[in-house]
Amino acid sequence: MKKAYILVIVVILVAVAFTGSMLYKPPPTKMRIGYMPAASYGLIWIAYEKGYFAQEGLEVTLKEYPTVAGLVDALYSKKIDGAPVTSVALAAFIKNLDVKIVAGNSLDGTALVTNQTFSISNIEGLSGMRLGTVQYVPGDYIFKDAISKSGVNVTIKEYLSPPDALSALESGAVDASLLWEPYASLAKYRNLSISLWDAEIYGKDYPCCLQAFSESFVKSNPEAVTKFIRALIKAEVFAYSNTNESLPMVKKYLPGIPIQIVYDCVFYIDPELGRARNPLSAYINYGELRDFYSLLVPSLISQNDYTLLLSKIDLTYYQNALTSLKQENFPLPSRYAG
Repeated sequence: MKKAYILVIVVILVAVAFTGSMLYKPPPTKMRIGYMPAASYGLIWIAYEKGYFAQEGLEVTLKEYPTVAGLVDALYSKKIDGAPVTSVALAAFIKNLDVKIVAGNSLDGTALVTNQTFSISNIEGLSGMRLGTVQYVPGDYIFKDAISKSGVNVTIKEYLSPPDALSALESGAVDASLLWEPYASLAKYRNLSISLWDAEIYGKDYPCCLQAFSESFVKSNPEAVTKFIRALIKAEVFAYSNTNESLPMVKKYLPGIPIQIVYDCVFYIDPELGRARNPLSAYINYGELRDFYSLLVPSLISQNDYTLLLSKIDLTYYQNALTSLKQENFPLPSRYAG
């Protein structure tokens, strides 16, 4: 009788322990993620608002910075753990940043915009014109490289932000401007003409923004980085299959931009391009990224900086995210098939 009593107690204790282990959830990993108020950051907003970060066991705090420089400084000073940063800004400041580039965030997204007076169908049409550009914008380097290779004579005037370049075009200070989204779509609503898209002069995708984390955070939280990328990919799929629900999530973080413009720049599938104008995507390809960064040598970075930059790309976590999602039969977008 006594043995039976002891056995019952043991069984109960085992059951309680098993139930407790089933109910236990490890505390979420905290991470601070920076962003800028631009539509190309929509992926992290959708992942946050839809709860994909929380679903992956992450407690994400979003922090807004008004400029690329402010975002880079926050990453440098460890005020944030990670952020989507323009691919060119990462190149420009790579000597001062202790980071790992782990995934994409958005692709492409720059257009050559003119007033109604000019009709430009190719780079050669820019000959003799004044062209407004913006610092650290990836698409501007695509166009500048094409201009340089074409040999046309163009006077380039550099501005600090897309609104400045847009205003310069409207005031007549320049004849054309290179504008990233949402300013290219906004320009069209202001009766300006989108003359050329980046895709028309560069035959493959290039990174608008890349997801970077401080190296110390990656070393301490490797699984969290993989989970973060999983959440981004989930957000990407949701964004383009549930536009009506995801559009207001992006608009929430862009109070000054009309909702139609937000739709046009990241959700509208432009028939001329066969894709969104500025696709939200965690997709990253080492070869494409390497080729894009080679365009910045030597105008922005040295050969040594280029080598350093490539050494900062670590796609281990990205590949782990893709592998785990495939194992779960998650419907990955076709661009991830390669």
